[in-house]
Amino acid sequence: MEITIFAKKRMTREGKPFYSFLSTLKRKDGTDLVCTVKFRDEAGSMPKPEQCPMNILVDKTKANLATRKFDRQVTDPETGEITTEQGQSYTLWVSSWLPGGPYEDHSLDDIL
Repeated sequence: MEITIFAKKRMTREGKPFYSFLSTLKRKDGTDLVCTVKFRDEAGSMPKPEQCPMNILVDKTKANLATRKFDRQVTDPETGEITTEQGQSYTLWVSSWLPGGPYEDHSLDDIL
């Protein structure tokens, strides 16, 4: 499968910069699934962040999708009441990848 990955520059708590990779996968029902993309050691090198966004080819047998459930506290701005929400995050673990076709941005195609 060919996916588009994006690199996002982040900072550790100590102030050291690092990059994380993100992608949107299409489910069989047509809905989008936003996930973090991580590359295992056996994948070799990671994509270069300065080349992102870019398309990569990933064999489904060389990757897996992990789901993590989490709770977060949310404060209602009107009442100040604190509630707990449950959510899920997804991580695509890639063991092998190849560069894909050139990335083309179609985000503004529907805008006049």
